[in-house]
Amino acid sequence: MTTDASDMCEVCSEAMDPDHSAFCSSCGRTFHLTWDTRLEIKDCGAFALDDQTLALYFTCVLCGGAPQEAGEQPS
Repeated sequence: MTTDASDMCEVCSEAMDPDHSAFCSSCGRTFHLTWDTRLEIKDCGAFALDDQTLALYFTCVLCGGAPQEAGEQPS
């Protein structure tokens, strides 16, 4: 069985579950992002809340998004 390129993280080049991924708001890359902190899934970026617009945005580590530790709240 081959892995489709769309199923690969564009940050670490490893296979990922599409249910636990995000698109970087800076560069558009698809990367690992844990939606359920109870699961041990690799994070290749982070999410944050914009205080002015109250929008949730995602940033890969290549654009400066530090991965969150399990259970840690975004800043």
